[in-house]
This record gives sequence, C-alpha cells and structure tokens, in this order.
Amino acid sequence: MPSIVQELSGHRDLGGLRTVVECPFKATVLREGPAQASGPGAAWLAYLCPVHVVDLDGWPGAADHADDGTMPCGTVLDYRSGEQILQSHADLWLTPLTGVDPAAYGGVWSEVLDQADRVLVARVEEAEAAGEDSPLQSMLVMTDVARKAAARGDLGVATTSLTYCETLAMRLRHDGGLAPQ
Repeated sequence: MPSIVQELSGHRDLGGLRTVVECPFKATVLREGPAQASGPGAAWLAYLCPVHVVDLDGWPGAADHADDGTMPCGTVLDYRSGEQILQSHADLWLTPLTGVDPAAYGGVWSEVLDQADRVLVARVEEAEAAGEDSPLQSMLVMTDVARKAAARGDLGVATTSLTYCETLAMRLRHDGGLAPQ
C-alpha cells in the first residue's frame, strides 16, 4: 500500500529536501503544493505545525492533509526540476537578498549564481572593512559551490548548496539580522 507521500508526489523522485522555516515543533499538517507542470503529483509537499500552516509566505498549497508528526515543521519535499527549484530559491530569498534577478540573465543559472556570489562576497568584504562580522560569511562557501556546480551543468548540486543558504537566510531574516538588498 503506497504512503500518502508516494501518492501525493505521483511516485516521482525527490528533487530536493529543504527546510524553509526553523521550528522546534513536529508537523501536524502535510501541505500539498500545486500540481506538477508535467506528469502526475504535487510539485512539493511541506510539513507544517499549526502556527506555520497559516503563516508560511511563498508556499501556497493546493490542499492540506493531517500529519501525526512524521517530520519536523518546515521540512519540504521538493519534486520539481533543478531549474524550478533554483527559481524557487531566487523568488523566496536569493533575489531579495542580493538583488540579482534571474530574468536579467535569461535564466542562465551559472551567470545568476556567479553574480549573486559576487554580491555576497562584496557585502562580506564591506562588513570586514568596517570591522564588523557578517552573518553572510557562512553562506560564501555554499554559494561558491552552487556557482561552480551550475557552471558544470550540475543543477542538483547547485540546489543542494542553496538549500543550506536558504535555511540560514530564513533564520537571519527571522532574527532581524539580515536586511535584503
């Protein structure tokens, strides 16, 4: 008997595992994202607690299903393609943080990530020149990995690297320690 996750995902392979909010609670709801553009199944599935089921910007669902705490709140099983996951990262945190718009680079992800990495490096260097620590320092290794992976055409590694940055960006935004550019 297939699990609800298998049914909702249309038995697709997982494209990415993300943590879009840091929350100490277990999920009580499994949010089904919109349908895939091609083929069966939801684009993503998000595990949410009662607070985040009503307050999770950028993740509108098609339906909610009861969950008995199988995953921590904020866990997202993403079944989209590498390009779609990269666009999601851009929409949710990368463009607000760096000002780099993928449309300006014709969706060439190696160029988008190269420019975003340059912006983050410059911001860290500015903070260091002012004698300050930058919380963005923790992102630089992973944005560099994402940039290099995209240049090789390996969008899977690029999305995985950006997932680390996404978790940090969400934490910094929540803590008020990061102002988007």
